[in-house]
Amino acid sequence: MKIFASLFALAAVPHALGGPAINTGKVPLPERLLHHFPNGTWAENISVRPNGNLLITLSTPTGSVMQVKEPWTANPVVEEVFNFDQWVDRLIGIGETTRDTYVVVGSRFYSPDAIASPVETTFCAMELDFSKDPNKPKARLIARLPEAYLLQSVAALPWDRTTVLISDQYLLKPRYNQSDWTPSPGQVWRLNTVTGKYSLVMANYPEMTSIGAKGPDVGINGIKIRGNWFYWGNTDNSYVYRLKIDKKGAPVPPGKPQVVTHFDTFWNDFTFGPEDEDILWSAGWNQVVAVSSAGKVVVVDGVGTSNNLTFPGPTATGFGRHHEDRDILYVTGNLYSIPDVPIDGKIGGWIRAINTTGFRF
Repeated sequence: MKIFASLFALAAVPHALGGPAINTGKVPLPERLLHHFPNGTWAENISVRPNGNLLITLSTPTGSVMQVKEPWTANPVVEEVFNFDQWVDRLIGIGETTRDTYVVVGSRFYSPDAIASPVETTFCAMELDFSKDPNKPKARLIARLPEAYLLQSVAALPWDRTTVLISDQYLLKPRYNQSDWTPSPGQVWRLNTVTGKYSLVMANYPEMTSIGAKGPDVGINGIKIRGNWFYWGNTDNSYVYRLKIDKKGAPVPPGKPQVVTHFDTFWNDFTFGPEDEDILWSAGWNQVVAVSSAGKVVVVDGVGTSNNLTFPGPTATGFGRHHEDRDILYVTGNLYSIPDVPIDGKIGGWIRAINTTGFRF
């Protein structure tokens, strides 16, 4: 395992972000840097293990999953737990299926640049399994999905956790030279992680597609399933939607998406919490936002608050699962600093922790 020493640390304190007594819940919420990866490292997504450790997917420079051990401590250890370069150059989404078992998705890419095209027919879903040995995970290829455009986020069906839904959409086509800028269709795949069989379960939804409003990026991005509702954010049009699904993960007729909220930000991967709370917390455009069940949006950290330079390029969020950090929102990101021009951003991945204790709309 490769171990990366944190570049920044707070003074050693047993509770890294302080307890409720010193946190008023006022915006900007208190936060701290857990780890800054070497420049050129893109931290893309996050999943929180049952033991509280964080799993982070990297898109550059390697297709690796990193682990942050005991992130509630003052100086958590960050280490590589598995490198998927046998199958992919970049990892994107990660989601837990059965206990301490995860699906990760990725592909080969033509370039290590931030904006690059995936290589045709190389997208695949892989499994990372800690269930037999929490310290030595096993990995396997579940399935190749050659029809995919850009597999993004992964969410297991709550009632059948061996079946996952995977979002898929990209403005760039899987080819080296972009001659056709017509957006690919936004769609969602259903994958049986036991058999490897997959099929399209949602397609032909304008609410899932990009029209290039924010450049060469995606429409449907982060996804989550809560109850019988499938939620997704559209990065391109700044909406969050939900759609009722059946036991197979397919839309319940008439299959019309409902608007959860509209807010001009770069909707990325999100989570609900803390614990059973119905607040949606999402990475945004150099900011982190919270969304109430009524659709009210509050910028809780980053641009739009007095703490406006600390969240460059956030990519994903996830709540702690240990008794020490159940109110702590962990956030990954991919930029070293906020650039004057978005396309000029310098890649430098990081992980930050936000104390959400006491937050109310």
